[in-house]
Amino acid sequence: MGKSTPAAPDYTGAANAQAAASKENLMAQNYANRPSIETPFGSQTWQTNSQIDPTTSQAVTAWTQKNTVAPELQSALDAQISSQNQRSQLANSFMNRVGSEYAKPFDYEGLPAMTTGGTPGEIRTNVADYSPGLNTSFNFGDAPAAPTYDTGYRDRVAQSLMERMMPVQDYQNRQLQTQLSNQGFKLGSEGYKRGLDELAQRQAAERYNAYDTAGNEAQRMYGSQMGARQQGISEAMSQGNFNNQALGQAQGLDINAMNAMNAAQGQQFGLNQSYANQQNTLRQQALAEQAQRRGMSLNEMNALMSGQQVNMPNMPQFNTAGISQTPNLMGAMQNTYQANLDAANAKNAGISNAFSGATSLGSAFAFSDVRLKSNIRRVGIHSVGVGVYEYDIFGHRERGVIAQELQRVRPDLVRQHDSGYLTVNYGAL
Repeated sequence: MGKSTPAAPDYTGAANAQAAASKENLMAQNYANRPSIETPFGSQTWQTNSQIDPTTSQAVTAWTQKNTVAPELQSALDAQISSQNQRSQLANSFMNRVGSEYAKPFDYEGLPAMTTGGTPGEIRTNVADYSPGLNTSFNFGDAPAAPTYDTGYRDRVAQSLMERMMPVQDYQNRQLQTQLSNQGFKLGSEGYKRGLDELAQRQAAERYNAYDTAGNEAQRMYGSQMGARQQGISEAMSQGNFNNQALGQAQGLDINAMNAMNAAQGQQFGLNQSYANQQNTLRQQALAEQAQRRGMSLNEMNALMSGQQVNMPNMPQFNTAGISQTPNLMGAMQNTYQANLDAANAKNAGISNAFSGATSLGSAFAFSDVRLKSNIRRVGIHSVGVGVYEYDIFGHRERGVIAQELQRVRPDLVRQHDSGYLTVNYGAL
C-alpha cells in the first residue's frame, strides 16, 4: 500500500572520501604554517624529506626546523657558553675541598651537654587529720535538769492565798448580814438572800483569781528553771564550737603551708627547665654552625653550577593560517537519505489520512483490520466474547478489537471497505 523506505547510503565510501579530503587539507595546512622567517636576530627555515612511518609502513613527509643566529648574537652566545664552561670548571675544582669538609664527622664531644630540668620535687598532698579532735557530741550533764510543771507548788501558793483571804471574806460576810438586818431585811427574805448571793459571787471570783495567780506563779517558776537549763546547754555548745573552730583554723594554716611549699617546688622546677632549655638551644646552635661550615663549599659550588644558563633568542611570532574545513560528504549523504525517507513517510501518511477519512464515511465504522496493526498487546476481554487490544495503527497508539475476531461472533458489526480492509462499528459495539 505505501512507499518503501529508500536504501541506506554508502557510509563507508563517504567516510573514506572525507578522510582523504581531510588528509589533503592537512598537508596544505602544514605547508601554510611553516614559512621561512628572516629577522635581525637570525633566521628560521624548514626542510622536508620523505620517510617511512613505522606504524603504517606508508611514506610520509618529515619536517626539519633550522634556526640560524645572527653573527653578533652568535658571538655573544659563544662568550656566554665559554663563561658557563669556566664556572663549571671552577665549581669542579671545589670537589676536593667539599670532599675534605664532608670527610670530617661532626664533633659532638665539644658541644654543650644535653640538660634536663631534673625531677620535680615531691608534691605534698597529705594534711594532718584533725577529725578526731572535733566535738560531735556534747555533755549537758553540768546543765540544770529539765524542769517539770510543779502542780504541788501551784496548790501551795493557792492555799496560802486562800488562807489569807478567808478571814477577810468571813468579816465581809458578817458585816453584810448586819447591814442587811439594819436595813430591815429579815433572815431568809428575798432581798436578804440576794445580798448574800452577790457577796458570794464576788468572793468566788476572788478565790478564782487566787488560783489563777498561783498558776502564773508556778509557770514563772517553770520558765525560770527552763531558762537556766537552756543557758547551760548553750554554754556547752559554744565551748564545743569554739574548739572545732580552732581545729579548722589550724587545718587551714596547715593547708596554706603545704600550698606554699608546693608552689616553691614548682617555681624551682620551672627555673631548672628554663636553664635546661637554654643549654639545649646552645647545643642546637653549635650543631647548626658545624653543619653550615661543612656545607659552605658545597653551596658555593652549587651556586656556580646553577648560574646564568645559555638561552636561545626567541623568534617573532606570526599568525598561523586557519585550517580550512573539508567538505562534509557524510552530512550531505545523510541529508539526502533523510530527504528520501521524509518523502516516503509523507506518501505513507497520505495513505493513512485516506484511511482515516474513510473512518467517518460509515458513521461509527473505523478501520480495525489486523493487517493494519502492529505492536499488538492484549489488555482485556469484551463482553461480546472477543479480546481487547492495544496496538499501533496509522502512526497512533489505540485500543480496540480485531475485526477478524469480531466477524466470527458478530458479523453484523463488521464491514469491508473499498480498499479491502475490514472496519468495525464501534458505535454499536
